[in-house]
Amino acid sequence: MPNENKINLATENVRKPAEGTLNSSGNTLKQHASNAVSEAQTALNQAISSISESNSATNSQALETARQQLTQAEEFLDQAQTSANALRLPDQRSES
Repeated sequence: MPNENKINLATENVRKPAEGTLNSSGNTLKQHASNAVSEAQTALNQAISSISESNSATNSQALETARQQLTQAEEFLDQAQTSANALRLPDQRSES
C-alpha cells in the first residue's frame, strides 16, 4: 500500500513541527505566567513600601499610590491566572 505509506509519512512530517509549536507555546505561556507573577510581586512590594513610607495612614497620596499599585498587581495576577488556565487546557491533538 504505497499511498498509505505516503499519507503516513506526510502526516508524520506535519505532526513533528506542530508538536514543536505546541511545546513552544506551552513554554511561552509558562514564561508569561512567571513574568506576570513576578510583576505582581513587584507591584505588591511597591504598595507595601508606599504604605510604610507614609508614617501616617492618613497620608492620602501614599494611600492612593498604594491603591494603584495593588490594582496593578491584581491585573498581573489575572494575566498569570489566564496563562495558567491556558496551560491546563486538554491536549487538542487527536491520537491516531
